[in-house]
Amino acid sequence: MLLRKAIRLWKTNPLNDARFLSTGAFNQQKKNSKSWITASTGAILLGSAVAASSPLFERHGIKTTVLEAASTISADEEEDETTTIINWSGTHSVQVANKNYFEPETTAELQQIVASCHEKGQPLRPVGSAISPNAISFNSGGMISLVNLDRIVKVDKENMTVTVEAGARVSQVVDALRGHGLTLPNLASIAEQQMGGFTQIGAHGTGAKIPPVDEFVTSLKLVTPARGTVELTKDDGEMFQLAKVGLGCLGVVSEVTMKVVPAHNLLEHTYVLTRLQAKAQLNDLLKKHKHIRYMWIPYQDTVVVVTNDEEDENSAKLVQMSKTNREGVDSFKPLRDLLKELSKDSNEPFTEENLEGKGFGELRDSLLAFKPMNGDHVKIVNEAESKFWKKSEGYQIRPSDELLQFDCGGQQWVFEFCFPTGTYDNNAGNDIKFMENLLRKIETEKIPAHAPIEQRWSANSNSLMSPAHGPDGGLTSWVGIIFYLPTDDVKEREEITNRFKGQYCDLAREVGAEFQAVSHWGKLEMPTTGEQFLKLRKLMQSRYPLEKFNSARNYYDPKNILGNDLLNTVLGKPK
Repeated sequence: MLLRKAIRLWKTNPLNDARFLSTGAFNQQKKNSKSWITASTGAILLGSAVAASSPLFERHGIKTTVLEAASTISADEEEDETTTIINWSGTHSVQVANKNYFEPETTAELQQIVASCHEKGQPLRPVGSAISPNAISFNSGGMISLVNLDRIVKVDKENMTVTVEAGARVSQVVDALRGHGLTLPNLASIAEQQMGGFTQIGAHGTGAKIPPVDEFVTSLKLVTPARGTVELTKDDGEMFQLAKVGLGCLGVVSEVTMKVVPAHNLLEHTYVLTRLQAKAQLNDLLKKHKHIRYMWIPYQDTVVVVTNDEEDENSAKLVQMSKTNREGVDSFKPLRDLLKELSKDSNEPFTEENLEGKGFGELRDSLLAFKPMNGDHVKIVNEAESKFWKKSEGYQIRPSDELLQFDCGGQQWVFEFCFPTGTYDNNAGNDIKFMENLLRKIETEKIPAHAPIEQRWSANSNSLMSPAHGPDGGLTSWVGIIFYLPTDDVKEREEITNRFKGQYCDLAREVGAEFQAVSHWGKLEMPTTGEQFLKLRKLMQSRYPLEKFNSARNYYDPKNILGNDLLNTVLGKPK
């Protein structure tokens, strides 16, 4: 029943405390949440940034709370209703007939659904938290979410592993491990992914000696259409290495076992370099720091550096020194001042009073919203952001699972490239050359490039379908470009979308071609022209063992019920 689905989804919402259901506090709280759910004749916003402006339930034009909705949705209406799922970025949505949208509550029910869909040839694409900007987990023909299969099965301190059901969110797992003095080795920027999607998509953090998260998987349970439930470990050789980043194509992941590490605090240092300094210091920084990322600000000679290292005896002194140096410093002032200047002649100008309490992401979105595709305007916004970061230099100490997450901003288009850049011992320099070429083209062609362009690094992965696959000791760079969607105006959003998917991404692909750069699987968009398709297929064939992967797909899922149009286009069909 639709109502049963809505209630089950609601229980996964970190804001499910009853006091938020019908109070104004709920609207404010959900703005700060990375994950909340809504049903609109079944509308589900999984980890969606659009939450801040969407009704909890909207049915036939009537807006209600969750509790009120219980009396408006009946079983009789479900037959002709659909479930709508919107991704976190607010860039993709899909409608699925309720009869083809599944949320099993037990492993046995999951197995029955997969077997039944296989018998009928019914599409059944696995979806996690829908964090991926490209909707790689969407299929209007049929989908399955393991939102209810979220148990922490076992914490094994002797072997330093954790076993979880695939629907458990990363944040849940981290919380469960904390009580055992353990944590995950690395995190991506958002911790609301379900563990199945977190591993299957090849999520990554940053750190030159730390591989993407799939490399920490020691065992997988897959409920496959043709072969039933299988468990794969390193003893299964190549099949295990294919399945670790299986993209949900080999089976519905029901259980994951991953390595863990002792819980620890990190000392984070944020500071600003010039572009020349960032280039000159990079190789030393990659070896000196456990985690490091660069944030390049287009049109500004500014590179924000964020490093993280395990706390030591000197860390507290650095934090105290940082606090002393920052006393009286208002890092948000450049952003607020620009907002007040830009709005001074409007009917509702920004003032110190109505800007009080606004965070960095809100201020940046408000600034960009004036003219999001105007190059001159974006330059002055980026200049204000550059000033913000220079005023934000300093140190802080927090648990690793807190610092390795960070605010990704509001609704956005993102395209992230991955490419090899030599080895840990001998960086080939592709990482800096890529950035120099990209920034040169952006600034020559006057792309209204929003900030930042984030650059991270990882070690290689043994997973055959990982973008970072390569020999041990290798070094991989990841670079993400972004356009925010700071406006609700349909025409403006369409212009932002078209310029991003066209001019900006085309430019970035051109730069990446020299380095055989491939997209992060969660950010790869469907080719829009025949030429793009041919180039992409050629690139995929050169970087991935597509014949082996499609053979494995054919073995486990010969009717291709787990795929979708994007994957079939990019990878080809099982054979």
